[in-house]
Amino acid sequence: MRSATTLATTLVAAFALLCARPAPTHACLWDNDTFREESLKQKDVAAVVSGKLGKHSDAFYVAKATYTRGIVDGGRAKKERWDDLAVALARTGKLDEAIAVLADKEKAFPGEYTTEANLGTFLAMKGDLDGAIAHLEAAIKINPDAHFGREKYQVELLRVARAARTAKPGAAAKPCGNLFGVPDDGEEAMWVMGPGKSIRHDTPKVPADAVVAMVGLIRFGTAEQSPVVWYNLGVALSYQGHKQLAVRALRRAELLGHPCAAAFGTAQAQTVPEFERPGGRDGAWAAASKRADADWKKGETAEARRQAGEDRLATGRKYKKLFGF
Repeated sequence: MRSATTLATTLVAAFALLCARPAPTHACLWDNDTFREESLKQKDVAAVVSGKLGKHSDAFYVAKATYTRGIVDGGRAKKERWDDLAVALARTGKLDEAIAVLADKEKAFPGEYTTEANLGTFLAMKGDLDGAIAHLEAAIKINPDAHFGREKYQVELLRVARAARTAKPGAAAKPCGNLFGVPDDGEEAMWVMGPGKSIRHDTPKVPADAVVAMVGLIRFGTAEQSPVVWYNLGVALSYQGHKQLAVRALRRAELLGHPCAAAFGTAQAQTVPEFERPGGRDGAWAAASKRADADWKKGETAEARRQAGEDRLATGRKYKKLFGF
């Protein structure tokens, strides 16, 4: 993987263009839901790139905050319930209250990884990148395999976002850079095929944990609106030979404004016969985009139905069934 200095140089322009927001969206929250990440499989990746993000509604988190506050205030809560309460508050925009909950948790359960990880995330959401990085680095020291090996990508993204803030106007950079140190023009990734097909063994490889890292940031974090995270997911999937999934991720990155997603995605779409047939190689990206958009719309519809079901449980105060505790 590239050094932090080199990575900052190659990505600073993209972050300056795409991530100059009050609340950087590259960190991940840790609560009861997060443990589902251990079982993320290819079908889960396919669901996420097709619009089934697995997110909860605002009503879900309002109900969870109320329910979990009662448990915590009862004085005998497990340490995990403090995280559940803090995350629910953060999800409803009450970041200062969420940070206060973590301060109380630290007194009751000092030195916990999840306290540092969530505090780093909340500070990132408030725009305090220095504080966010410091606490996320502290989390990694407590648990080097944090978030199943993914925390390193979160910290790297925040470091680059911080570099983008301080970059001088007109500074030269490569907006198509990625987090994995692999070629960024899409041509090398074309040669990487799925299992059972011809593979060019000298093609650069993306780390094995990269896909789960990016999907986790989207599903369990706040990165669903981050073109940079979607772009990196598309790059990772491309270099792992999953072209159908890759073009869907890259299409999301393009729609969110990433300047390099379409070019990288075009190269991958040209390797999929389904996309090449309608209009030849030149029409492959248009065909892939049309299919990706249709799948995304179906995924959004399914998500709306699922969230409506959660809201009914919340209204009926069926909290144990809804929250799992």
